[in-house]
Amino acid sequence: MKALILAAGRGERLLPMTESRPKALLPIANKPLIDYQIAALKREGVYEIAVVAGHYEEKLRAHLDDVKFYRDTRISGTASAVYAAREFIDEDFILIYGDVFFDGPLDALIREKNAMLIYRVSDVSAYGEVITHGGFLHDIREKKGRGEGFINAGLYHLEPEIVDFIAQTSQSERGEYEITDALTAMSRELADRSDGSDSNGSDRDGSGIKTIIFEGYWRDIGYPWDYLDANMYMLRKIGFHIGENTDVWDTAIIRKPVIIGRDCEIKNCVIEHSVIGDGCTVGEFSVVKRSVVMRRSRVPHLNYVADSIIGERCNLGAGTKIANLRFDGKNVKMLVKGEVVDSGRRKLGAVIGDDVKTGINVSIYPGVKISGGRWIDAETLVRRDL
Repeated sequence: MKALILAAGRGERLLPMTESRPKALLPIANKPLIDYQIAALKREGVYEIAVVAGHYEEKLRAHLDDVKFYRDTRISGTASAVYAAREFIDEDFILIYGDVFFDGPLDALIREKNAMLIYRVSDVSAYGEVITHGGFLHDIREKKGRGEGFINAGLYHLEPEIVDFIAQTSQSERGEYEITDALTAMSRELADRSDGSDSNGSDRDGSGIKTIIFEGYWRDIGYPWDYLDANMYMLRKIGFHIGENTDVWDTAIIRKPVIIGRDCEIKNCVIEHSVIGDGCTVGEFSVVKRSVVMRRSRVPHLNYVADSIIGERCNLGAGTKIANLRFDGKNVKMLVKGEVVDSGRRKLGAVIGDDVKTGINVSIYPGVKISGGRWIDAETLVRRDL
């Protein structure tokens, strides 16, 4: 059996985290997202894997040396990405969206051809709600439903016939070619054949695309706070880890769960429920809580970082503080692709891109995003995105 991972998207909702890397290489507990997906496939005996790349393809190629690559030059939807790898699809295969993080068995999906995983959530409004009849796909309503229900988990076991349905797919209301449209059409066609014979006269069981409820942990890494949630999940699962050649001072206060990479210097500070990347410094009287600090970044003196994401090679000047709570106690909102989006979180700090430097005594408001490479003058109050 083969597997195809779709990793061509630009990840615009995750900016500035995706300014210099594809979503598939975002580190979760210091390990790239796509590595978790490949490991899950190999545990099920799936070793022939291809990746559809586009945005920062060269970085994916440099990281992965045992997969095939296909390029989606159009980057115009999931159906477009699958069609770019049509030469690879000559037998049934597992299809995975490159921006989903999951932790749980795939054996039920492996056993069933023409099947998809669905996941129960408390509010389907931000996702594609899956409508089922008798355990088979009836429809997928993109961001139209409300309340509790099942959503598309972005993992499928399909036969090559899906390519024919993709070729007939029209652009959606969002201006993209959606694999979900092709799946719905295929499911209806299979249901029409369920009277006992298909168009070639051969026997075929089933009534469309089978839906299988995924019981493990699942998260669509669509927004920065989703990325934080996935890291917090892995923190709870791993509990505690310190990498090789990391120096932890006796006066450091480490409140588990915590993951600290290799070659770090952890001084007289407080680290709580956070992931610290390789080669980082957390210095004297600094506090890091519920945050991700990526590799080779420095939080060196009198800094406060909470519920935040710090990119690679950043340096926070002494006294830099990141606020994570609004005065009015309401949910923190963030500007995403020109629209103000409610994070659903009372506590959310900043999202800082790679190579950002702050001067002394910089203060940053909750929900602020700072693009990579910015240098922020001392004593600056950062109220809005930079």
